[in-house]
Amino acid sequence: MFKQHIRRLSLPALSLILALLLFAPESVAQQASTTAGQHSSGGSGIRRNEFGIWGAISFDATTWIGKTPDARFGNIGLRYGRVLAANDSLAFSWTIDAVPVAVLSVNQFTIVPTGPGAFAVQRRRDHTYGAGLSPIGLKLNLRRQQMLQPFASGTAGFLYFNKDVPVAGAKQFNFTFDFGGGVQIVRDSGRAITIGYKYQHISNGDRSPINPGVDVQMLYGGFSIFK
Repeated sequence: MFKQHIRRLSLPALSLILALLLFAPESVAQQASTTAGQHSSGGSGIRRNEFGIWGAISFDATTWIGKTPDARFGNIGLRYGRVLAANDSLAFSWTIDAVPVAVLSVNQFTIVPTGPGAFAVQRRRDHTYGAGLSPIGLKLNLRRQQMLQPFASGTAGFLYFNKDVPVAGAKQFNFTFDFGGGVQIVRDSGRAITIGYKYQHISNGDRSPINPGVDVQMLYGGFSIFK
């Protein structure tokens, strides 16, 4: 069952990775060292190294893989990116995100006696805090020489929370993956603003019999410096 679950969880992430690899043709890889090097010291477009900060917040909780309704999630991350292959049109990067702050909020229901033989169900939001790392990330920028650059991306990693999430009996340590895309506005100075969307999944990978998982759709923004 664990292997089936992992395969089910990994399918969207693997599909994204394969798609990104297909969009980075062999000719792009052959030009990586020369083209990326030409833009590492100046000029317009994406350069070899990216240093950034970003923040994301959910606007919807789905039940595509995770089964926790009405979940809310937000996080802040620090990014390092490295261009692996590039030509005049594309830039294919490996990214690493450190996540020092993550907050997951879910509904918690409590039965409260209201009188002899009577009770009421109270609902409140329960907030859980965590941190983690996403060491596996891929990003493909289109129109890499232009100021406005569409991109597709995906990451995989983990989060450790201060208590079991999303319910008691699950695990504090959870695996994560996300995929999405957006637009990066890159200035000649190497400064860039990122606006994007991502589908985020959080799950303990069936390491506990209780594993409802969490799926959220998120909007995020960030600031980067390319050097």
